[in-house]
Amino acid sequence: MSHDYFQPIINPTDPKGEKVKAVLPHRLILMYYKYYPVRYENLRAAKFVLENPERIFNGVRQFNEGGWCFTGRPRIWHVKEDVTVPFPDDLVFAVYLNSRFVVYECRAERAATDDPNCPEDWQNRYSGLVWKNIS
Repeated sequence: MSHDYFQPIINPTDPKGEKVKAVLPHRLILMYYKYYPVRYENLRAAKFVLENPERIFNGVRQFNEGGWCFTGRPRIWHVKEDVTVPFPDDLVFAVYLNSRFVVYECRAERAATDDPNCPEDWQNRYSGLVWKNIS
């Protein structure tokens, strides 16, 4: 029996409104657990970013309409299965969701030089920046 994980997140279509639930599919969790132990451990970083985003982008899927990217900077992350280190200053952690708020990818990416909370070349990769943490 599969159990998806549900995480309340800021609604990118109405950031001041009620939160929506992001879905971390059981099949993704299981795949990471079986084949990618470091990625599995870094689901904690993904959860942190979904709870504490710095930026939210829309239009991440070229061929499927919609999609979101939440970015942030977790305090720590895994570089090996049992090794955590402080998250590097030159990276940002990105969590990708489809238009139904289902997580399909999460990873560290190079940070933009003009904004360390944005992935490099974000202006050409996404349709736009829809929310920015100002606190």
